[in-house]
Amino acid sequence: MAQTTSIIRTDRWNLNPTAAARVLLSQTVEVSLGVCRHLMGILLTHWPSIGGLSSQKRVLAVEKLIHQTAKNPNPKYRQFDQTFYKFPSYYRRAAIVFAAGQVSSYMTRYREWQSGTRQRRDAKPPVLNPNSGCYPTLYKGQCYKLHGYDRIDIKVFNGTDWVWTTIEITSLRERHTVDSNKLLSPSLIFNEQKKACHLSVPFECHPPQREGEGRVVSVDLGINTTATVAVVNFDGTVTYREFIHPARDIDEVAAAAGTCVQRNGDRRDKRLKSVSKRASKTMGLGGSLQKGFCSHTYRKCRNINRQIGQIVSKRIVQIAQQFNADAIVFENLKGWNLHSAG
Repeated sequence: MAQTTSIIRTDRWNLNPTAAARVLLSQTVEVSLGVCRHLMGILLTHWPSIGGLSSQKRVLAVEKLIHQTAKNPNPKYRQFDQTFYKFPSYYRRAAIVFAAGQVSSYMTRYREWQSGTRQRRDAKPPVLNPNSGCYPTLYKGQCYKLHGYDRIDIKVFNGTDWVWTTIEITSLRERHTVDSNKLLSPSLIFNEQKKACHLSVPFECHPPQREGEGRVVSVDLGINTTATVAVVNFDGTVTYREFIHPARDIDEVAAAAGTCVQRNGDRRDKRLKSVSKRASKTMGLGGSLQKGFCSHTYRKCRNINRQIGQIVSKRIVQIAQQFNADAIVFENLKGWNLHSAG
C-alpha cells in the first residue's frame, strides 16, 4: 500500500451575511481583538515563567491567571472576566494560543536584535503589535455548526450575550469533497474596511504517493514571456514545450469589452504609466501626493496581475496532469530583485 504524507491546505468559504449578521460579526471580531490585546500584555509580563511551557500547559497557566473558577477563586487578573463577561471558553483558549504566538515571535526577534543580528546597524528594536489580525478560531459544535455546505451557524456577540446566527455560504472549493481530507478548525475573517467576510478553512490532506514515470515539468519565469514550460524525461529529452503569456489575451478581451485601450496594448502598463503623468500634474514643481493617490488604478493593476497569475498556474498544472509528471520544478529566484529587473 502506498504511503501517504500529511499536508495542510486552506480553502476560502465566502459568506453572505445579512445586514444584522454583519453587525454581529463585526462585534465578535472586535471583542476577540480586545481579548488578544489584553492577553498579550499578560503573556509578555509572565513570559519568563510560561514561555518555556508546552502549548497546552501554557494555556492552562494563562487561564489560571485570568479566569475565575471553583478551583481557582482568586485569579491574579480578575478584571479579565469583568471586562469580557461570558466570553466563551473555546474562543478564550484560541485567543491565548494566538497571543502566545505573537509574544513568542516578538521575544525571538528582540533577542536577535539585542545580540546584534540586524539588517542594518541602526535598525530599531522590534515592536509588539497588539492590533495584529486576531480573528476568532471556530471549534466545531461549540463555535460553529454546519448545515450541509450551504449554511453555517456561528456563535457571535450581540453586545451583551453570545448567541447563534445563521449565515449563508455562497462559494467554496472542492477539498471538502475528498473523503481522506480532514476539516480542521476554521477562522472567521471579517474586515469591514477591506470588505472581507469569509471563513479560512484548513484541511489536513493525505495525498497518496504514486510511482513516478521519471518525467518533470520545468518552469522558467521570464520578463518578456510570463513563463516557459518544458516537459523533460529522466534522460533529459524534452518532449513538450510551451510559452505561456496570457497578458496579451487579457488585453484583447478588455478591448473587445469596450475599454479605452488599444486592442494589442498592455492595459496594465498603460495604467501604471498614467500614474506618473497624473502625479506630475498634481504636484507641479513641488508638494506631495495625498494618501490614496491613484488607488483605483493600482487596485486594477493588482487584479490584472492576480488574474494573469491564476491563468498561468492553472495552465502549468494542466500540463503536469496531461503528461503525468512527477513534479513541477521552478527556477531558483533567490536574490532576484524585482525592481532592478524592470
